[in-house]
Amino acid sequence: MKNIYLFIIGTALTSAALAQPTLTSSNHAPLVGENQLYYIADSNTVIDNTTGANVTFDYSTLAGYGMSQTNYYVNPTTTTYASDFPTATYADTTAGSPVNKRYGQLVSTDSLVNNGMVLDINTFGVTVIKYTDPEKIMTYPFAYGNSFNDAFSGQFTAVDYNTTTNGSGTVSVNADAWGTLLLPNSVSIPNVLRVVQFDSLVTDTIILPFPLPAILPITIKGKIINYYEPSVSKYPLLSIIDAEIAGDSSRTVISQYPMPMVGVDELENKFNLSVYPNPISNENATLTFELATNEKVEVTLLNQLGQQLKNVFTGNMQPGMNTLTIETANLAKGVYFISTLIGEQKITKKLIVQ
Repeated sequence: MKNIYLFIIGTALTSAALAQPTLTSSNHAPLVGENQLYYIADSNTVIDNTTGANVTFDYSTLAGYGMSQTNYYVNPTTTTYASDFPTATYADTTAGSPVNKRYGQLVSTDSLVNNGMVLDINTFGVTVIKYTDPEKIMTYPFAYGNSFNDAFSGQFTAVDYNTTTNGSGTVSVNADAWGTLLLPNSVSIPNVLRVVQFDSLVTDTIILPFPLPAILPITIKGKIINYYEPSVSKYPLLSIIDAEIAGDSSRTVISQYPMPMVGVDELENKFNLSVYPNPISNENATLTFELATNEKVEVTLLNQLGQQLKNVFTGNMQPGMNTLTIETANLAKGVYFISTLIGEQKITKKLIVQ
């Protein structure tokens, strides 16, 4: 009888262990030639911070903007700044653009490191970030309960200004939960691992060419929550990326699975909401909507990734027709979104800048 009990317990433990996903170099590290389509979700998504074993991550009410992006993993030697990252084994990019690339390296089969990035940063233009001491972003194998910390450092070069400064930071990565991921359209995925990454980086003072003033040290912080099920995809099924640069914050939420749109025609009709002119060129846009009662209203301008560019208005508005001006003079040509939260109801309208 004792042997039967031991057999039952042993079988149960084995089954539980198998249910917990483990990331390895073969089921997690990117390979050149791969790509992944993501749907862009509402940046105001509420994060399910449930942690622990065999839990449920409920994102069943996730909604999007009807936009998508594709991440491409390319041979780093084919990129413009290949000479700056000689040890990289891949470069990842969105929409195949020459900038906004991250250069990664698989170190044997033990770990994945970030060698640096090439970014197009507002006011600085193209900026090449080279880590002389790379940032470790994953160790293998990695499962629930695993964690690590790492320090990294390197140089930041603003190409347009031919100016270089140093920066250093820390990263911590923790697999703090596994369980079932719930997504819209009744999608339920078991055996999902939640991995949370915190980054913090501080630059030295940035000396720009005369007569431009020096820029004091810039602090960059990031938090990335990834949900993995390696038997489904080596890339995150769902990612929430919070970034803060010099006090300005943004959030990006992307999912491999499609989702319903934010806002519906019924809400637009209910509030008689409109944006004009649209498309727009060399002028400001006007947002109008009608309220039956006093309501708390929040209006934000978002980019194509659902990241907040500007808070247009936050406060209470009186009954009747209300009008807000949305300044667009400094916006590059492209597609934007105006998110209007009236009470607990949200409407998102597309704005095209020509």
